[in-house]
Amino acid sequence: MHSRFSGAFGHANAEAVAVPAPSYEKSAGHQARFRYWSPWLLLFATVWLAGLFTLAQDPLGLIAHNWIYIPVGFGGAVLGNISAVGGGIVFIPVMMLVFRLEPVVALKVAIASQSWGMTSGAVGWLQKKVVPLNALRITVPGLLIGSTISSLVIHPSALLVKLLFGSVSIVLGVLTIVLSRRAAHAAGRPDIPSEAAWPLFAIAIVGGMLTGWVAIGEGEVVAALLMLAYGVDVAACIGLGVVLLSINSIFLALIHQALLGGIPWNIAAFTGFGCVFGARLAPWLSRHTNPIALKTIFAVIAICDGVLFIVQYALLHRA
Repeated sequence: MHSRFSGAFGHANAEAVAVPAPSYEKSAGHQARFRYWSPWLLLFATVWLAGLFTLAQDPLGLIAHNWIYIPVGFGGAVLGNISAVGGGIVFIPVMMLVFRLEPVVALKVAIASQSWGMTSGAVGWLQKKVVPLNALRITVPGLLIGSTISSLVIHPSALLVKLLFGSVSIVLGVLTIVLSRRAAHAAGRPDIPSEAAWPLFAIAIVGGMLTGWVAIGEGEVVAALLMLAYGVDVAACIGLGVVLLSINSIFLALIHQALLGGIPWNIAAFTGFGCVFGARLAPWLSRHTNPIALKTIFAVIAICDGVLFIVQYALLHRA
């Protein structure tokens, strides 16, 4: 008999979606090897440089002026892929507060950058064979619905970005702390139960809406639901979250490029370059360092970002 999970979405499954055991963890005295460098990274760098020198009128001048965005992209991708929140948690505040970009422009840069960085991170997580791919049948339609609503029905605006980013950032920071502590003290189940199907679909819609407005949310809300409500393994949850945010960011980038005035690629190309290399490092860091310490640092950054945005918003509107 098919499970409710499979019955609702057309996938034959006994009682749950099986998730392979995390292969990047230490197991029976053996630690799976992970290589940071890959030939496709060299290919990517070559194609990136070729595209820059072909399309830019003054490529050397552009590099000299915008190279600073590369380390921003690198750092954002490392943090975003470790937690599945996304690099927007770094990109939006840095672009607005340091580089003085308008909120919607900062959102466009964050979404475009994540479409590179989260995809690079997703490849790394998929190589570990811990991502529950069957769950994509449920979550991808949900995130596409949510992203469409937040982009084409209720358009992102400067007010919306400023108003939502602070509160969402604080909530995701707190969630990160809760999830990391829970993962440290309990071994998660290796499957997604059948009763999670419709809640997953609904939370994917919410995540898609949040990501369309503030570039963060899809990966973490899905991971939080699976870990807190159903006790699913942390690696499966984060891996799925990273893959979903990758798909979400690509979809949103296409919408912004085609229908919402385009993306400032003179900036996003450089943050995206850093993202690809930073995202590749995240799975290695999660294995070779203390994951609770890393996620606590990330959570503190997210909470501080959120408080800063809320205070700034309050002061501006008070004045």
